[in-house]
Amino acid sequence: MFAAFSEKLGSLFLPSHYDEREAYLASSSDLVDLERRMRHLDSAGYAFSLHSSAMPRDNEL
Repeated sequence: MFAAFSEKLGSLFLPSHYDEREAYLASSSDLVDLERRMRHLDSAGYAFSLHSSAMPRDNEL
């Protein structure tokens, strides 16, 4: 009963950014696609990365 109630309540709200990100990652076709999507989300739209270091990333060489 609680699961049905929470699903109905959740449908009243717009999907959050987190939900959209999870759906995007869940729709990956394989592990390589998943890793590519994760790298894209980590670097897209940000001037910096949370996992930054002094060394450039592989795609920045």
